[in-house]
Amino acid sequence: MSWRLEDRIVDRLDEAISEAERFLARAREAQKVLKAGDGTAYRCHEFAAAKRASLDLATALVSLRRGTNE
Repeated sequence: MSWRLEDRIVDRLDEAISEAERFLARAREAQKVLKAGDGTAYRCHEFAAAKRASLDLATALVSLRRGTNE
């Protein structure tokens, strides 16, 4: 890992972008399943995956704002 501030910022941005793309993919899949009537909000595996992805995205965004290296 590089110790340059710019490199660490780029790494955090990459992580946030990756998590955002993952969340969007899961959210679109959940949306498709729910619109098709293949699940409910409480028993939909795709919706649960979207919620987990949103938590991972939130964690990545916190790291970006705080500047932590976690």
